[in-house]
Amino acid sequence: MARAGVTKGEVQRARLALIKAGKHPSIDAIRIELGNTGSKATIFRHLKDIEADEGGAGVPQGAVSEELLAFVTNLAGRLEFEAQERFDALKAGHAEEVRGLKEQLEKARGEARSGRTEAERSQVELSTERAARQRVEAELAALRLEHGQLTSQLTAQLEGAQEQIRAAQAQVASLEEKHTHAREALEHFRNASREQRDREARQHEQQLQYLQREVATAAEALTAKQTELRSALQEKADALAHLSAARAERRQVDEQLRELKPAAERLAVQNQLVEDMRGQAQQAALQYETLRMRAGELEQRKGELERLLAGATATAQSQADMVKELLARISQPAPAGKAKANGKTAAAG
Repeated sequence: MARAGVTKGEVQRARLALIKAGKHPSIDAIRIELGNTGSKATIFRHLKDIEADEGGAGVPQGAVSEELLAFVTNLAGRLEFEAQERFDALKAGHAEEVRGLKEQLEKARGEARSGRTEAERSQVELSTERAARQRVEAELAALRLEHGQLTSQLTAQLEGAQEQIRAAQAQVASLEEKHTHAREALEHFRNASREQRDREARQHEQQLQYLQREVATAAEALTAKQTELRSALQEKADALAHLSAARAERRQVDEQLRELKPAAERLAVQNQLVEDMRGQAQQAALQYETLRMRAGELEQRKGELERLLAGATATAQSQADMVKELLARISQPAPAGKAKANGKTAAAG
């Protein structure tokens, strides 16, 4: 560490030692000769005093060359000191300029890191949107498969209902034929007992009317069920149309995604496109939820129609059994004793 307080005598001795050694007594050389002690300003001040002392003294005998050498040496020292001062000033200015450039460089690096972070965040958002789009595509494919299965089931159920309607119509025709036979049987019994025939005819007509009304009600119920099944198929067609619209929107989203490019100058536009695609994806998800709820409602309605159809079939079967029982009872011949009793009753009347 350099010490302060270098004396004028020490500087003069170091200067003379350098001159005798044939070296230029510059400020740095004197300071090195002093063991790297003393400040350059102090050494320069002592050198000026020494030069002033040497300039005021008489010229010794035989020392003209030494005086000239000393003068040149002092002049070189002053020039070196002034050059050192200019160098220090330029160095300080350069250091200040370098510090400002470093601050600008750090600021530019911070802005570059911010831009890189923003670009990475945009890339993550694009990846998230791409994954959401893939999930929506998978859900749409599953919904399309479910729609196909449900359509097949409803078609099969409609064909079964139509088959049941044809069977019911055949049963109605059979009932009408049996009704004709019953009327012929009543005509045959009319000669035997008018009162009994009228009473049984009235009962039979009432039962037939009741059965006809029940059969007509069952036929109307079957027709209503067929209409509801057709409505359900129409609703499924509407759901398929919604699916097609969602598929078209998904294609538009795919086209917009292909148009996106990760360029810095279009980052704002890409962010807006990402927001638009997010809204479209949410709309597609809402449409998917709506279609799924609609499919659930159609499934519930299908169950209700199946239950109603089963009830109508059971009612028609019960009515057919009643008609068969009635016809069997009518077609049985009356016992002889009962016929005679009926004849006596008629004669008494």
